[in-house]
Amino acid sequence: MSGVSLQQVKNYLDVIHDGDDEKLQLLLDAASDEAMNFMDRTNLEYWGAGSCCDSVDISTLSRDMPPSVKLGILILVQAAYQASPVDQEQLRKVAEVKLMPHRCRLGV
Repeated sequence: MSGVSLQQVKNYLDVIHDGDDEKLQLLLDAASDEAMNFMDRTNLEYWGAGSCCDSVDISTLSRDMPPSVKLGILILVQAAYQASPVDQEQLRKVAEVKLMPHRCRLGV
């Protein structure tokens, strides 16, 4: 579902062991789901003009997730994995800033 891999998460969080891989994968899946819901998207696979429309020809869309969306997902994982409750709130706000430009159906 996510355009972010477990290895990217581990690199971002500076995790060098495999002991938390299952936990990190769960957090990654949850963060990807949260990002998808926040952006009001049905998937995280297709990007570009018209990617919010249900009737768009997907062959015209990119499969490259925007870097700001990747970072937003990574920040959500960081908030759940490493942050104190106070820092969690701040990190989640930062993630929303990264994800907001990619929301679908704003103003509708």
